[in-house]
Amino acid sequence: MKAFVMKEIGKVAFLEKPIPEAGPNDAIVKTTAALVCTSDLHTVNGAIGQRKDLTLGHEATGIVYKVGSQVKLFKPGDRVSVGAITPDWGDIASQAGYPSQSGQALGGWKFSNTKDGVFAEYFHVNEADANLAKDS
Repeated sequence: MKAFVMKEIGKVAFLEKPIPEAGPNDAIVKTTAALVCTSDLHTVNGAIGQRKDLTLGHEATGIVYKVGSQVKLFKPGDRVSVGAITPDWGDIASQAGYPSQSGQALGGWKFSNTKDGVFAEYFHVNEADANLAKDS
């Protein structure tokens, strides 16, 4: 699949990457629209440090392509939206009402920070039942 990545600080490019795999609680979404945020520009300019070949973007809509065996609320073909923050909801910070701090400072902000983002043909969503919303 094609992905728009940060090659290194100050450099971006298109790169061929494999379609991500879904864990038991996760979903793979085929991107239909993704939004550029100023934080994508800050990321490329080094605000969060060096990232090599990291897919950018963290706000998107799409169509569910695959779901893990434990996903109950979504199925392939569902139209969905995903926000910038996709926490691990069992984490203490998330349970205390601070999902953006899941696991560590800004740990709920996974896309284009600690894992590939949404500027690709497909993207991975952790804890799909909690981190996706159905579009009508």
